[in-house]
Amino acid sequence: ACWKVLSEKFAPANLSGLSLALSPFRKASICAEETEVIYFSEKFEFAAMHKLWNEQLSEKKNLEVFGKCANPAGHGHNYIIEVTVKRPLEQGDFGIGEFERIIDQEFIKLVDHKNLNVDVKDLAGVNPTVENIAAFAWGKLALHLGERLHCVTVWENDRTYCSYCGARDS
Repeated sequence: ACWKVLSEKFAPANLSGLSLALSPFRKASICAEETEVIYFSEKFEFAAMHKLWNEQLSEKKNLEVFGKCANPAGHGHNYIIEVTVKRPLEQGDFGIGEFERIIDQEFIKLVDHKNLNVDVKDLAGVNPTVENIAAFAWGKLALHLGERLHCVTVWENDRTYCSYCGARDS
């Protein structure tokens, strides 16, 4: 009902989505394709170091592949992870406290103030790029959020990020 009223107010433009910033770190969204579903997103911060370096490559090649992040001693970031879940509007209360507990226990505590190459066993042997961190976060959180998990976005800085929305059936 709300969607119909808003769509009419903006005619002749097509309303494709609507987001409400609940705080600088939380938002709720609906989209035209699924007006009976709400998407809730929250951002969390963690600090970690990683080494983007391939021992099989020369120093020159490592610099070509990893740019300024190529350092055999590693380097660190203050990462931001945004986790988005979806649920039908008619389900009532969301349970933000439980959502935050899951993110903290199942992901943040695994990576915060850690060396991702050494301290996080699931990332051992994997170059912990922002893409691999996002996929790792998805895997950990999907175990507890299931079908509710919609997307995970990890920012390394304001220009480097990856959104991972899990494997989709084709």
